[in-house]
Amino acid sequence: MKATSCVILLLSFARTWAFAPSLAKGCSSVTALRMSSVAPKLDGWKDKPLYSPKETTPEPVRHVSWFERQMQGDIILDPDYSLAWMFLILGFAIVGYHPSYYEDGSLSLIGVCGGMFHMLFASLLWVQTRRVRCVFEKDGFEFYNIKGPSLDFAKGAYLDKKPDNYVAGTRNRWKYDTIINYGFFPSLQFPVICYFKETETPEEKWDKWFAAFDSYGRGQPHFFPGICNARQFRAEMEARGVNRKPIQTFKKKNQD
Repeated sequence: MKATSCVILLLSFARTWAFAPSLAKGCSSVTALRMSSVAPKLDGWKDKPLYSPKETTPEPVRHVSWFERQMQGDIILDPDYSLAWMFLILGFAIVGYHPSYYEDGSLSLIGVCGGMFHMLFASLLWVQTRRVRCVFEKDGFEFYNIKGPSLDFAKGAYLDKKPDNYVAGTRNRWKYDTIINYGFFPSLQFPVICYFKETETPEEKWDKWFAAFDSYGRGQPHFFPGICNARQFRAEMEARGVNRKPIQTFKKKNQD
């Protein structure tokens, strides 16, 4: 009985070994597993290689010579009160429709304080929009304060230099050749925050305030609310050949 069992067991091993794939000479089973496991990482949705970020180099939309810049006149950008209006309307909406109100309809402290905060911020934006102007000059752009009667140029108002930048301690003027990027958040159509980065500020001051959160370094970033016409700002930057990093997009190259 034991002999019969041993014969059956040997026959089953032989049958299994006959169908097993043979390994090439000099190639172990561990090596075969390693070779089969090496494969490019694919997107689970489209079976395409995963996106890997690439370093982009700032470049102007159009190249402008020094002579062309000198021929362009000084431009004062128009003010844009859209952001002030938005926060004012949002403040009234919070006061009137905040969900923390009581069942009898009486006002809540949270709703009133939240709405008043937005209204005060709207007032600040309104004042800044009315008295601050962005001026594009021959070799750089600068922010000025309007001073004079009624802040009206027709009545004798004039542009006055702003105090030094409170973050970097430098003048609020930047040369076009030192700017390496600019943009608008969340978009050009709705510019809540305008941004640009420059290398004119001394490098030892690049890590102050908001610049400390810039993991790339390579320059001093600046942020200001969209109180000037963002479309004019972009148009002047492009017309004067200011560098900008290409914007990453999923659109095809033949699309606009």
